Amino acid sequence: MGWWRRRFGGLPRTFWGLMSGVGLARLGFFAVPFLTFWLVADRHFSAAQAATVMTAFGLGWTLSMPLGGWLADRLGRRLVIVASAFGAAAAYVAIGGVHGLLWTCGLAFATGLTFDLYRPAVQAFLTDVVPGEHRKRALGLLYLVMNVSRLVACVLGGVLAERAFVALFVVNAVVNVLFGLLALRLPGSSASARNSARTVGFGAALQDPALVGFTAITAVFYSVHMQSMVSLPVVFSSAGVTPLQYGLLLALDPLVVVVVQLLFQQWLLRTPALVVCALGAGMVGVGLALTGMSGSLSEAALTIPLWVAGEVAFLTAAPGVVATIAPEHLRGVYFGVWGGTQGLAAVAAPLVASLLAGSLLIWLGGAAFGVFAGAACLALRRWLLRRRSDLALPAAAAVRASLPSGG
Repeated sequence: MGWWRRRFGGLPRTFWGLMSGVGLARLGFFAVPFLTFWLVADRHFSAAQAATVMTAFGLGWTLSMPLGGWLADRLGRRLVIVASAFGAAAAYVAIGGVHGLLWTCGLAFATGLTFDLYRPAVQAFLTDVVPGEHRKRALGLLYLVMNVSRLVACVLGGVLAERAFVALFVVNAVVNVLFGLLALRLPGSSASARNSARTVGFGAALQDPALVGFTAITAVFYSVHMQSMVSLPVVFSSAGVTPLQYGLLLALDPLVVVVVQLLFQQWLLRTPALVVCALGAGMVGVGLALTGMSGSLSEAALTIPLWVAGEVAFLTAAPGVVATIAPEHLRGVYFGVWGGTQGLAAVAAPLVASLLAGSLLIWLGGAAFGVFAGAACLALRRWLLRRRSDLALPAAAAVRASLPSGG
């Protein structure tokens, strides 16, 4: 019971209500992980055409997170979550039914714009409603819940794809509609939070060197990590991997996420957040290179846990860094600017993949950039320690230190 309370206790009912909706949405999270595989295996696009579609998807994703964060501060968290859920449902149905490169690119952009629009709003909402001493743990549990559902989705998605790829998009749309209906039950944002966001926005956020520096590091991290969605599916498809086998390989990612986070959560919370991020970035770069250069399916399966453990480390600690440096009235904007790096990487990664297709440089370069991002985290931490003493604290304590007195 002590183990359970340390990980899941002390959180408000509103938190668990929102987690139920996010978990439901990610339970049907088939379309995005299988997008490249679907383009190559079902639509018979070339690697270059698939990269073009994924670039369009990434452009939409790049706009999605900053837009979602800004709207969350201006219009309220709930409205953005609901709009994202219903908009993504429509985009999934549309892209699953089109043919031709131009239409597929257009709807890939729409999918990228809508499917993750809610995430900055969810992160800001959790930061609003969860007490400070539990805030970092709550953000980590958001990542855990998303991956528990994704674990089921990867296996189920592989089964559905064996029968008909279109089922991936239909089921994904249905669960997003249900997510939107659940989100309608969330409490709305206060008028004061919305009014403050009308006068201050992206300009103030982009003038914060702490946010800009950490956002740049995260962009490098995601550009390396994104090859798991762009280059690895092409490698596996060329090796004759079936959709079900690919789904099982994908399932290793969230499985390792769940195991690592449950076993090492206390260490992740006690260790300074930027040190955890440094370790995670290096592990992702090196581990993903080993997977990409593996000679067999079994070798790939053995190396996947290394870079997934690095992913867990980075993505568990990183939201706490953002929560620490973000002013209360700009939480959505800060999470949106930082989160936009994922979409930016979704643009950069396919371009790099198309230029270096079939070359080991894509994996060796990824390893080098992963190590570089880790070193940059440590350098940023040293720089921040001279200006923000709360960044010297462990991740959980850093969030508490960011609260105003009496908060």
